[in-house]
Amino acid sequence: MHASRTIPITALLLCAAALSDADAGVIYDNTTTPTGSSSFTALQIGDEVNAAGSERSVSLLEIGLTQQGFAGTADLQAWLYANDGPGGQPGAMLWQSAILNDVPLTGGNDLIPFPVPLVQVPNTFTWTVRISDTSPVAVGLPHFHPPTVGSSPDHAWFGGPGSWTRLPGPPARDLMARVTAIPEPASAAVVVTPLFAAALARRSRRRT
Repeated sequence: MHASRTIPITALLLCAAALSDADAGVIYDNTTTPTGSSSFTALQIGDEVNAAGSERSVSLLEIGLTQQGFAGTADLQAWLYANDGPGGQPGAMLWQSAILNDVPLTGGNDLIPFPVPLVQVPNTFTWTVRISDTSPVAVGLPHFHPPTVGSSPDHAWFGGPGSWTRLPGPPARDLMARVTAIPEPASAAVVVTPLFAAALARRSRRRT
């Protein structure tokens, strides 16, 4: 008896997860047009993003890297920041990934995925990556321009908390990246809550 009552709730949870996946949207995409140049540093480096759409719970950050025509590996770590620091520089840290060790690279322009646990971002934010332990040669971030979804100022950021520096253009210093997000949890709850209410009502009627 108990098992039969839990089946509708389990199915509902699966349905809610499917709805979240279906609602995922790309809020920034700069992966279409390479400019032929790249940036290299051992510090954190990344790009300021003006997000498109209304989704703001980030589920996936994809960052473009190049190993200058050589297949190899690198250790990578990514961050998301609000641009609430002095002069609009990265300020509050919103998320920090684990270090990914020995990530394989082809030598071309590789888009490396970083799953993000539904971190809420403002309309303008900055992503960064730190590259270390590269083999056989240094790994850089290829410049792409213009973004096809969202926008970005013509500069990158490098350094770290308390010591950020703009890498200015022209030419545009937009870095290859794509950001995917879903609606905020409150928006998803508007859809899911009535479904839960209906399921609970059915369970109540069966008991009586």
